[in-house]
Amino acid sequence: MVQLIVPLWCLISLGMSATMIGVAAGARSLLAAIFSIHSGAVLDRLGVRRVMIWCTIASVVLTLIYPLVPLISSIILIQLILIVILQLVTGFMHTIGWIGCQTQIGQLTKGSPKYMGRFTSVSNFANFFSPPLAGWAWDIGQATPVGGAWSAFGIIAACNIALWISASLMPVPAAVTIPKERPRIRDLWPSFLDYKEAFRLFLIPSVAFVVMASLFMNGLIQVRMNFMSIYMESIGYEGRIIGFLTGFAYLIAGLTALPTERAKKYLAPHWIVVVMILLSAVGNAMVPVFEGIPGLTLSTIIFGAGVGLGMAYILMLLSRSVPVSQFGLSVGLRTTGNRLGATIVPPIAGLAIDLAGNNIGMGFYVMSILFTAGAIGLIYLAIRSTNIQENFSKE
Repeated sequence: MVQLIVPLWCLISLGMSATMIGVAAGARSLLAAIFSIHSGAVLDRLGVRRVMIWCTIASVVLTLIYPLVPLISSIILIQLILIVILQLVTGFMHTIGWIGCQTQIGQLTKGSPKYMGRFTSVSNFANFFSPPLAGWAWDIGQATPVGGAWSAFGIIAACNIALWISASLMPVPAAVTIPKERPRIRDLWPSFLDYKEAFRLFLIPSVAFVVMASLFMNGLIQVRMNFMSIYMESIGYEGRIIGFLTGFAYLIAGLTALPTERAKKYLAPHWIVVVMILLSAVGNAMVPVFEGIPGLTLSTIIFGAGVGLGMAYILMLLSRSVPVSQFGLSVGLRTTGNRLGATIVPPIAGLAIDLAGNNIGMGFYVMSILFTAGAIGLIYLAIRSTNIQENFSKE
């Protein structure tokens, strides 16, 4: 929802360039890129539920500060700085929540393909409903004196409240021991040993494969989510249509994540991941080719199919690569790669758009080519590594 609304708001209400929008979008992932490993370690140390409750409360408050930015200053550079600060903090809060969800499901199911597929499917179905909801709120707000920002960010705040309730009701896995004493400041402070341990995990080829695959897939998602709305707005579509088509990719992803258990009977899991990255890249590259709904829907179906099955297998393969006691740390490492990609991909895509004379399609083309090259690198790594072949061929 944030990735849909913030670019639209920056473009329509604040008049920012594609590069500035890319910087604002990328800022959402910067702190997460630096501290995801630490976040995973804190989740392991203090417990998923305790950490997530505080993060969701903070997110509710911070989300409602976004619409105040134009009231604070009318200077576009100051507005960009304020938005970047909000993106930094709220993006970090939401990333901790996502790490917590993955850690929780990994601890409860021990990487079961069936349950990882269901988890990914439910997550993607939520992403189908939420962008149309955000787009509808934006359109409603545009027709009122208060503007689209208040209604759209208000809906996002309401969803954060729902996340807070969900986190409060989460069970504690039987295999996890949660300390009962109150957390100390030093428990929350980043530890060099956590980072050392995480990067030691990265030296394992199977873990490196998962981290890089996740970075590439998430990078493709970032391009889609941050620039699809701008492209569709430029060719005349309104918010609710943009939201529906953006979310439709995740309806497809939700459906294609379900047969995770069956798909591995026909192809090794790591090869499925590579094929899905390539499929998602093709779906993104097709976007600028079309302006009509049928063509854009086709590109959305191709992209969504790749994301759904690909992300389910990425999560499953990570579970196979590390022991349960290090799962939060490994998810933090994977998320570091994700957030690093999410930090640099939107500015690169935005710069490509501006250098091409505000040709939004160029952002899709350039990033699809780069991630296709990345998938070829994964093929080389998988062929050369016996560790990958042994870990990922296990039933």
